[in-house]
Amino acid sequence: MSAKEFVDFLTSIAEKWQKEWEKAKIFEANPDRTRNKFFTTVAFPYPNSPFHLGHGRTYVTCDIYARYMRMKGYNVLFPMGFHYTGTPIIAMADDVAKGDKELIDIFKNIYEIPDNVISKLADPLFMANYFRDEIKKAMKEIGLSIDWRREFTTIDPEFSSFIVWQFNKLQEKGYIVRDTHPVGWCPVHHIPVGMHDTKGDMEPEIGEFVLIYFNSDLGILPAATLRPETVFGAIGIWVNPDVTYSIIELDGKKMIVSERAAFKLTFQFDNIKNLGSIKGSELTKYKAVNPITGKEIPIMAADFVDPNVATGVVMSVPAHAPFDYYYLKKNKQQDMQIVSVIQVEGQGDTLAKDLVEKTNPKNKDDLQKLTEQVYRIEYNKGKMKDVSSLVKPEFVNYFKSFVGLSVPEARQKVTEFLIEKGLGRKIYEIMNRPVYCRCGNEVVVKILKDQWFLDYGNPQWKALAKKLISNMKFIPPETRKDFEFVADWLQKRACARTRGLGTPLPWDKKWIIESLSDSTIYMAYYTISHKIRQYQLKPSQLTYDFWNYIMLGIGDIDKISSETGISKEIIREMRNEFLYWYPLDIRHSGKDLIPNHLSFFIFNHAAIFPEELWPKAIAVNGFVLYEGKKMSKSLRNIIPLRKALRIYSPDVVRIALTSTADMGSDVNFSDSYAKSVGEILRRYYEFIKELPKYDGEGSEFANKWLKAQVSSIVLSSTKNMDNIDFRSTINDILYSFDSYLREYIDMCKADGKEPNGKLLREVIETWIKLLAPFAPHFAEEIWHELGHTTFISLEKWPTAEESSEDLYYILIHEYHKRIIEDSQKIINYYYKGKPSIVKIYVAEQELMKVLREAVQILSNGGTLKQLMEKERPSDKKLANIIRKIYELAVELDDNMKKLILGYNINEIEILELGTKYMSYKLGIPVEVYDVSKLDKSKYNKEALPLKPAIIVE
Repeated sequence: MSAKEFVDFLTSIAEKWQKEWEKAKIFEANPDRTRNKFFTTVAFPYPNSPFHLGHGRTYVTCDIYARYMRMKGYNVLFPMGFHYTGTPIIAMADDVAKGDKELIDIFKNIYEIPDNVISKLADPLFMANYFRDEIKKAMKEIGLSIDWRREFTTIDPEFSSFIVWQFNKLQEKGYIVRDTHPVGWCPVHHIPVGMHDTKGDMEPEIGEFVLIYFNSDLGILPAATLRPETVFGAIGIWVNPDVTYSIIELDGKKMIVSERAAFKLTFQFDNIKNLGSIKGSELTKYKAVNPITGKEIPIMAADFVDPNVATGVVMSVPAHAPFDYYYLKKNKQQDMQIVSVIQVEGQGDTLAKDLVEKTNPKNKDDLQKLTEQVYRIEYNKGKMKDVSSLVKPEFVNYFKSFVGLSVPEARQKVTEFLIEKGLGRKIYEIMNRPVYCRCGNEVVVKILKDQWFLDYGNPQWKALAKKLISNMKFIPPETRKDFEFVADWLQKRACARTRGLGTPLPWDKKWIIESLSDSTIYMAYYTISHKIRQYQLKPSQLTYDFWNYIMLGIGDIDKISSETGISKEIIREMRNEFLYWYPLDIRHSGKDLIPNHLSFFIFNHAAIFPEELWPKAIAVNGFVLYEGKKMSKSLRNIIPLRKALRIYSPDVVRIALTSTADMGSDVNFSDSYAKSVGEILRRYYEFIKELPKYDGEGSEFANKWLKAQVSSIVLSSTKNMDNIDFRSTINDILYSFDSYLREYIDMCKADGKEPNGKLLREVIETWIKLLAPFAPHFAEEIWHELGHTTFISLEKWPTAEESSEDLYYILIHEYHKRIIEDSQKIINYYYKGKPSIVKIYVAEQELMKVLREAVQILSNGGTLKQLMEKERPSDKKLANIIRKIYELAVELDDNMKKLILGYNINEIEILELGTKYMSYKLGIPVEVYDVSKLDKSKYNKEALPLKPAIIVE
C-alpha cells in the first residue's frame, strides 16, 4: 500500500471496529462484585465550538489509560457529559448574532460549518446541541471507550436537582456565604467573570495595589505601588504626558488618576465624582509632596507609565526600580539624589541603578526582566536600612524600629501605617491583564456586595482539602506542589451569576450557579445517571432526601420511597451502584485547570463526602502545539480534530497526540511526525501480512534473545503505563520492538537459519496487545487477521517476570554489538579497502574477578586505594593493570555492570556465541582468541576484561 492508501485503510478499519464495539456494548460498564472496578473521568467539554487538535490530548490520554486498566482485568467505567452551564455558550451565540467576522470566518473556513447552520448558531441552545453532536462524533471517531448510556448535560433538570442538593449541603456546612469581596467583573453585562467566562480561558488574577497619597496644588496624586516599603526613597512622581487624567472626588478627597482608572474605580467605590480632566503633560508643571518624608518632589513625564494599570500614577524610586533609574538617566536627570532604603548583602545599596549600569538594557522587555530580578532579590534577601532620618519629625519614633526588617515585614507595616494615618489605601487590579470577557470587553475588578461566595478560605474547609491532597496521587508527581500552593491562597469565589445557562441558586433564584461551581462533584452523578433515564424518574422525584440517601446513605429508605414514589428496590440499586463505582480512581485534565476546576474538585469532594469516598488521583497533561506553535485564531493554525482524523487516521492521531512529550510538557503535533507514525504502522502491517513465509526454527541464541527482549518490553511498558508515561511506552512498543524484529532476522540469517515463524507470531500477538490502548482499531484488525474472534480491547494485558536468564541473553548480545561498533571504528579509521579478518583477543579469565571487585567497590562509594589493598599487586606492572581495570570500571555503563555483577561469565565463550552475527554485520570473518595467542612482537596491544584487543588484518 502507498502511504495514502494505508491512511484510508486505517480510517476504514476505525469506522468498522467502532461499530462493532458499539454493537457488542463492550464499554458499557455495570457493577460486578467479582472484579475490581476502575472509575476514570475527564473534564466534560463546553459545546461552544467543535474540538480541535488541542482538545484531543486530554481525552485520548484518559482513554489510553482506561483501555490499559480494562486489559489489566479491571471493570472500567469511562463516562461523558456536556457542560452547558454559564456564559461560554451564551457569549459565543451573541458573537454570531452580532456578526463577528473573525468568528464566522473561523466557523466557515476552518471548521467548515455550512452557512445555513452558522446563522442558526445565534440561538444558544441550538449552538450547544449542534456542537455537542459534533464533539460526540469526534470522540467516537477517535475511539474513546465511553459508556454513552450515562451521558447528560448540565442543564438537564435531573442534573439540576443534584446540584441543588450539593449547594444545600455546602450551605448547611457554612461553606457558602453572602459577603463583600473583589471579583473579576464584566463591565457590560454586570456579572462576575471566571476562567471559563473569558476569551482564551484566562483566570482573572486579582492583586492588591497600595495607593500612596502625594499632595499637590491640583489635588492628591494617588501613586499605585506593589512596593510601599520603598516610599522613603520616592524622589519623584511619574505620569504619562500623552494621557488625559481625570480629576475625581473619592472618599471626600480630590484625586488625579487616568481616565481608565477613574472608570475602573467606580466598580470598587460608590462615592466617586468626576470633577474634570487635565493632560498628563500639564501635570508636569506642578510639584508633589511625599507624605512620609514631607519633601517636595517633581512630577515627571514617562511613556512607560501605563494608564490602564491601577491609577496611571507611579512614584519614582530609582534606587530600587530599574525603570525609574533608566528614565532619569535617559532624561538626563540622574543627578537627582538617589535615596536607598534597602540593602542586600553582597549586592550594594542601589541594586536597580547598579544593574541598569551593568547590563545597559535596550528596551522595555529588558527593563521588565531587570525589575523582576531586583524585586525578587530584595524581597527574599533585602533588609531595611535606618529610614528614620528620612521621614517627617512626627513619624521618626515609629520608623526607628524599621532598621533590619525584612522587606515583607516592612511592606506590611508601611501599608498599615499609611491606611491608619489616612495617607493611602488599597485598590484591586487584574494582575494578568488584559483579560477579556467572552463578550469582548476587558474585565475589571469589582468589590461585590451581598454576593454568594464559596468560602474556600474557610480554615476548616482548607484543612479538609489539604488532607485530601496529602492522600492523593498526582501525575506528574511535581504537580502536587501546585495543588498545595492553590489550596493555600484560594479564598472566596463567587458562585452565581445573573446571566447564562444553569441551575438557579436554591435559596435565591434570581442567581444562576456558575460553571466552575456546578462542575466539581458531577463525577458522582455519572454513577446513576443512566438509572434515572432507565427508570424514567422525574426531576420532582429527585429530592434532597433522595440524593442524601444515594450519595451519603443518610435517611430512612421507607420514608424516601413513600415521599418520592420511587420503589425501595430502585433506590437501593442506585445506592449500590454509586458505592460500587465511588470513589473516583483518577481525574484527567489539562494543567491550566489546576488553579480553578481541579482545585474546586478537591475542595468540594472533601466538603461533601466521607474520606473513604474521596478521589484517589489526578493526572494533568500539558498543551498541544502545532508545528511548534501555539494554536490560535491569529495564526490561523487551528486544526479541527475531525479533519486531522481524516488526514492522518484516528490511531495515528492518538499516538501523535500522546507520545512526543512527558505528561506535564507540551506535545508538538507535526505533519512529519504524524506521517512517520503512519509509516511505521504500515511497516508492521506489511511484516505481519508476511508472517506465513517464516517457517524455520530460528537459531537457539536468537530465539532466546528475542523472547528476552519481548519480556523486557512487557515489563518496562507495564511500569511506564502504570505511571502514565506514554512517551516511554510508545518508544518501546513502536520503535525498540521494530529494531528487535529486524535484529532477530539478521541474527537468524547470520546463523544460516530461517526465522522461527511460530515465535514471531507469539511475539507479534504480545506486541499488538501492548499497542492496543494506543491504536485500538489497528490492534483489533491485526488481532482478527491473526485468526482471533475475541475483542483485543477485552484481552488480558501481557505479563512477564524478571528473569536472570532473559537478562543474560540481552546483556551478552549488547556486548556483541559493542565489539561490532569498536571494530567498525577501527576499520573506518585505518582501512580504505576491505580488510580480510577481525581477530579478538580476550584478557586472562582471572582479571574478570578483579573487574567484578572494582565494580563492587565503586558501587559502594569506594576508591582505587581499596581495590589495591584487596588485590595487593606483587609488582608495578600488575599494579598498573589493576589501575586500568579500575578506570575501566568507572567508565562501564549500567548494562555491562549488570553483566559483571550478575553472572560468572567466561568472556571467550560469550564472544564465540556471537561470532557469526558479528561476522555478518561487519561483512568479514571474526575470530576469538585468548590474549596469550597475541603476537606481542607484532602488535603492541593489551586486553582488559570486557575490553579485548581488536586486531583488524
